[in-house]
Amino acid sequence: MKYWLNVGFLEVAQLVPVARTAEDLGFEGVALADHLFFPAQVDSPYPYSADGAVAWPTAAPWPDCWVAIAALAQATTRLRLTTAVLVAPLRDVFSLAKASGTAAGFGPGRVSCGLGAGWLREEFDIVGRDFATRGARLDEMIDALRQLWSGETVDFAGGQLSFGPVQMRPAVPALPILTGGNSPAALRRAARNEGWIGTYTNLDDVGRLVGDLGAERCTAGRSGDAFETLLAATPGVLRHVDALDSLGVDGLILPAVALAASPSTDDVLAGLGRFAERWLP
Repeated sequence: MKYWLNVGFLEVAQLVPVARTAEDLGFEGVALADHLFFPAQVDSPYPYSADGAVAWPTAAPWPDCWVAIAALAQATTRLRLTTAVLVAPLRDVFSLAKASGTAAGFGPGRVSCGLGAGWLREEFDIVGRDFATRGARLDEMIDALRQLWSGETVDFAGGQLSFGPVQMRPAVPALPILTGGNSPAALRRAARNEGWIGTYTNLDDVGRLVGDLGAERCTAGRSGDAFETLLAATPGVLRHVDALDSLGVDGLILPAVALAASPSTDDVLAGLGRFAERWLP
């Protein structure tokens, strides 16, 4: 099993020391969570809690993922970096292609795109994006991103997105795209790309999701392609590591703050050290 850190809810000034320590200790990578902002009034149910309530303080920091990834890529040499997940349909595809491709240039071979459709309707309403068509828009954005990263003159015509001919530079080798979500539509989307970032619910449910994902990959003709399965989870899931490994889960994304006694930098770094002593070879 490979272990990633979700550095969500850390202050910007903490990101570099946490990433450097994670690399030194042998963590696989660092994941950046995403919201553009958090509306003052939230009625949308959070899909990964039993009661639909948001489990984090609304005042938590949400630094820009691509700015942070560029900085962390320069501060480390081995550590992998991903968004987990970025709410792509909130953005225009050109800004997303430019930002992700530029950030990847600071850490060649170490950056991937974790993209999701999003759950917070109010966030979409405020930026003027249609919530109902976010999944279809994400699917088209993924296709368009791969074309824009090529550096060639390209055009695109879809039901949600149309442009061209345009050329975006600098070109960047196509980034691995892992898509997030536990819904059937999310699994179908992941099956067509390079990986899945799911959210741990319980062991039986994960087994079902992984099985459904495998079936979708067969249907998509992608069963023989390289694929990465990651689960966002709390430290309590560590008791199921052997079972998850046998299911084919490649890595766990654990919140750095959940490994610590407090959110202070010293406590977070100490928490990483304790985790490494127990779980990292």
